[in-house]
Amino acid sequence: MKKFLSVIVSAVIGASTLTCFPAVAEDTKAAQSSKGGVVVFGDSIAAGYGLSEKEHNYGEIIGDYLDCDVANYAHSGDTSFDLLEKIDAMTDEQKKKVENSDYIIISIGGNDIMGYAAKKILNFAAKKDLLNDGFTASDIPEDPSITDLLVMANLRGEGGFMDYASSGMTAVMELTALLTDITSNLRIYNTKYEGYISEVIMRNITSAAIKLRRMNKNAKIIVQTIYQPLQFDPNYIEEEYGMDSDYGNLLTLLWSNFKKIMDTFRTELEAQHDIEVVDIYKEFTAVPDGEKQNMYNPGYTYMLVNIQEHGSAQDIHPNQRGHLVIASSILEHIGELHVDNDGLLTQVFCQMAPYSSEYRLPLLTMDTFKRVAGNIMLGDVDFSGDVDGSDASFVLRDYARIGGGMKTLLSNIQNDCSDINTDGAVDGSDAGTILRYYALHASGMFDGTFEEFAKSGADKT
Repeated sequence: MKKFLSVIVSAVIGASTLTCFPAVAEDTKAAQSSKGGVVVFGDSIAAGYGLSEKEHNYGEIIGDYLDCDVANYAHSGDTSFDLLEKIDAMTDEQKKKVENSDYIIISIGGNDIMGYAAKKILNFAAKKDLLNDGFTASDIPEDPSITDLLVMANLRGEGGFMDYASSGMTAVMELTALLTDITSNLRIYNTKYEGYISEVIMRNITSAAIKLRRMNKNAKIIVQTIYQPLQFDPNYIEEEYGMDSDYGNLLTLLWSNFKKIMDTFRTELEAQHDIEVVDIYKEFTAVPDGEKQNMYNPGYTYMLVNIQEHGSAQDIHPNQRGHLVIASSILEHIGELHVDNDGLLTQVFCQMAPYSSEYRLPLLTMDTFKRVAGNIMLGDVDFSGDVDGSDASFVLRDYARIGGGMKTLLSNIQNDCSDINTDGAVDGSDAGTILRYYALHASGMFDGTFEEFAKSGADKT
């Protein structure tokens, strides 16, 4: 039970996996170009927190694709208030970057939400004697940060939150009521609830857009939605806790409340003026339109963050796959698409080995990536740049899955690349054509492209 509640309470209170770290993102140059370039503002998501030195944040990927300079002023832990202060305190050089930019990309709001939750949780902790030794209710700041929460609250120590959460149904009900109160005050504005998202965060985002627009009348100001972090693989939940257990039921409650918060943020953001919205929430969830989203089909954020890792590796920040998806989504929105055979976008995709069973991209995000990358080739089902036995294996595997009544593992574009004879079905005939081409091409008996092979009828000789 403690193992389960550790994951849950950490997610609710924004334990050490959240954006409270003092990582710094400096000006970077994606490429030399005469174009105006890209300026990035925001929090740890935009700063690339959690990536290794050899990995690339989405700002770098976007700059390389557009062949332009990138100035990244994002900083882990920044709130919408910090964003406003940062804009007001910009140096002349930074202002010049904004003035000359074509695109201004903003990732903000997550720390505001978690900071608001921190105040509620610390007040709860004070009432329940769950603060660390030396702290009392009078020590709680007016506007606490996630760092204040981590320092002041006894999260995992003896007699702390973990022990309290494990003490019985009453404690679980109290924590549930706390979560419901936080969710309602974030989402709803009336005489009872504060509407913190609409009345505080959105007002700050609008003010930031106005300030930036005064510096640059023509740039596109692009603001990202916030993805829902609590999307676990149902098989993971079943194996770790039991889907229909009390633990699974509590996770369902947490998942639904997080979904409500992020849905509200997205709706409010789309109502703001003079900004363009890129729906990262939808891309990370990746549940196709018309499919019912629930705990058995929660979405695919777990593929794009490391929430199912163990120990210190567990993190809700985007991993390299997540940054690739964000970059692809923003680039598709910008619309200056071209073939990216040797660009950073394609290099990142190929290097992260997305096709093993643990790491494949969700189908909708796969199609977004391929539309942006543009390097689509008939028969190249695994997008490696070659048509070979691996592609035939993908086709055969999917043919077997569909024959067994299971869902396809191919995206729409992969399906089009697989249907060699264009009969509307991906089957053994398509795999056979790929294998024959691979054998003949490798032996030097056919030196044309796969499309030429398929069209020539040589596959039937």
